[in-house]
Amino acid sequence: MNTQSWPRVGVVAAFMVAVGAGVYTALLIYQPVIKPLLDTAPPFLIAIILAFLLDPLIDRLEKIGCSRDFAVVIVGLTFVVAFALVGFLLVPRIADQAGDLTKNYTDIAGQAQTQINGILKDHAPLLRKFHLPTTASAWTKQYADRLQVIAGNGITFVAGALAGALSRILWLIIIPLSTFWLLKDFDRIKAKIVHLTPERHREKVICLSSAVGGVCGKYVRGMITVAILFSLVAMVALSILRLQYALVIGSVAGLFYLVPYVGVLIISVITGIAAIIQPGHSASYALLLMGLLIVQSYIVFDLFVTPRIVGGNVGVHPVLMLFSLALGARMFGLVGMIIAVPVAASLQVALGQIYPQIYDIVGSKSPVEREISVSEDTQASEST
Repeated sequence: MNTQSWPRVGVVAAFMVAVGAGVYTALLIYQPVIKPLLDTAPPFLIAIILAFLLDPLIDRLEKIGCSRDFAVVIVGLTFVVAFALVGFLLVPRIADQAGDLTKNYTDIAGQAQTQINGILKDHAPLLRKFHLPTTASAWTKQYADRLQVIAGNGITFVAGALAGALSRILWLIIIPLSTFWLLKDFDRIKAKIVHLTPERHREKVICLSSAVGGVCGKYVRGMITVAILFSLVAMVALSILRLQYALVIGSVAGLFYLVPYVGVLIISVITGIAAIIQPGHSASYALLLMGLLIVQSYIVFDLFVTPRIVGGNVGVHPVLMLFSLALGARMFGLVGMIIAVPVAASLQVALGQIYPQIYDIVGSKSPVEREISVSEDTQASEST
């Protein structure tokens, strides 16, 4: 072996030993140190996200002459009043419907079986052709083991969610207070973080963080607004059409709308099932409600509401979006599907900042350049 290669071998070996020692140390301190930190971190991470989303609003109030402390107080009081109004006006009614759904579960299951038997009877020849059961009881008997597993998982999930909600009451104090203090000193915290970076990379770090934060922050703020509007419209529309559990379904419709492509299909199927089991309504009523949600999503919101609030797309290719959705669902479930698009957009913007020749090759503007162009056009129109 060439003697010049020995230093390289030594460096590689030292690196591997260091990595092994680091992993071993991490395993030793996981239970006493790392696990408590991971259990304590979530409310503070939520506060950091809220401060990041609300900081542009604070900056706007500062531009019109408000001090930062006063702007933070105004924004905080506004959100407290808004959440209080929602809590007093909507939450009790949604809770009543959810309680009624739980209380009348047995009757609803019987009604569902009757309705499903009628639908299966109408399509009995087709079901026999594919050797499928023609009654609800036969379906239950044939797939009893699977249904039992699903029911057991559902009960475990609900029990765990209730226990987790009770154990997180302290979050209602930690998150608002942490958000308030982070907003108050947000600019100082950013300046200190930037100051910790090496001076030769400082300008690049500032540009990269500004680009990623601008695109991701605008998308998240816009989609939260759109999701709230979607839920309100769905609750009103389903209530007008007299769906029995309109508020419960409408309240989660906005959450599913945040999942591109598949979210609305899922909530439409849930709505159709709720409509079928409601006494006095046929399958055409269920199809009407499902069609209403699909039109609301793919036509009203996707073509008119969302582009105006969010400001168009974030420049993520549809194939990359589908891949990020599938990966997010595989790793973190529903939450992963919700955060998949902003994370993919942020990574794409970061890659474009590090390798700007990517956009030069395809002959298009980066998301940041499009954002700058839009802001310049807006300032020009306002000045005229």
